[in-house]
Amino acid sequence: MRDQRTLFDLTQDGLIIGEKIQRIYPEFDVSAFVADVRTEMEGQTIYNVTNAIGRVLRQYLPQDYSDALAILMDFVEMEAPPEPARHPTAETETSLRPIAHFISLYGLADFDASLDAFCELSKHRCTRGGEIREFIIKDTERCFERFGEWVRNENANLRLFVAASLCMRGTWQKWLRPFIENPQPILALLETLKDDPDGRVREQVATDMRDIVKEYPEAGYATLERWGQDGKPETQKILKQALKYQVKIGDERAFKLLGLGAVPKLGKADITLTELQSERLALSINDVFRFSFSLQSESDADQTILNYYVVAYKRPSGHITRKRYRLSQRTLKPRQRVAYEKSLFPLPSLKQYDDGKACLGWHRFELEINGNVLGGFDFEVTAPKDRKTF
Repeated sequence: MRDQRTLFDLTQDGLIIGEKIQRIYPEFDVSAFVADVRTEMEGQTIYNVTNAIGRVLRQYLPQDYSDALAILMDFVEMEAPPEPARHPTAETETSLRPIAHFISLYGLADFDASLDAFCELSKHRCTRGGEIREFIIKDTERCFERFGEWVRNENANLRLFVAASLCMRGTWQKWLRPFIENPQPILALLETLKDDPDGRVREQVATDMRDIVKEYPEAGYATLERWGQDGKPETQKILKQALKYQVKIGDERAFKLLGLGAVPKLGKADITLTELQSERLALSINDVFRFSFSLQSESDADQTILNYYVVAYKRPSGHITRKRYRLSQRTLKPRQRVAYEKSLFPLPSLKQYDDGKACLGWHRFELEINGNVLGGFDFEVTAPKDRKTF
């Protein structure tokens, strides 16, 4: 655990970036830039430090976005290696990721030039799919037109960037589902990417299909059923990864598609739940949520138990959402007692929100054994506290 101010002072990321930009743009005030970055990033994680550099850059470059972007792309050309690598070096990523954040924050001012910049940065694996979210939301058709070109590019990192951009859900970023009613344009792009020679791209396709099956089940299953007919081992692996969650929750259609036979049926468990508790019943969204419990078999025979935990919370609209997650499946011996302990971070209610926004207030935790809720408790989630370490 290291304080981010110390990390920044050791690496001097902002100072190095500022000095290099000054060679291109002599009016760049390096000292003031470094001071403002240090103020911005105090108490932030590494990701947010990079984001802070991107935000502060706006103050020290020309006010016209297109002019500022041209300077930064000259910087990218100077910093990027001659040949894109499968994985960037730490130095390359440190230098270029702030530029991606800058574009994500201000790039709508010159849509096409910003897409060109994302294309170049992604070739060096220095931008991720979440940073182009606002562009997809603003003009889905124009983004997908570019994506259609990029999925055929020889650079695997660019193809991976497209696949990551198509993910419907995400942690600490906007979900695409509220903005995209028809998944067919996404499925058309994934159709090309599913046969990609790079395993990373195919793995991301599986992740994208996992979300599509959840959000658009009919279109998702129809696509996977058709893909499964090609008999390729790579495609079968995509199907298994895409349907992993559906198998966990006992979705009959997933079992059938993967050839797993009938969904196993478990009878009511002859079991007692004891000592179900949380480390705390009020926590900040920065805090880890920890729970523990014990199960006591009351049977004189072996019995199989399937454990799920549920986190329910109220959205700003008033709608209550329940997220259900598999914990474990095991066979208990007669009269056996077992104890469980688990930590969650972030909570499910925080994952789909950006800029620290979340569903605060009332939450409920429940424990489900073989389909029956045996117990639960309410807890509160409060606004974030300063997070000084990472």
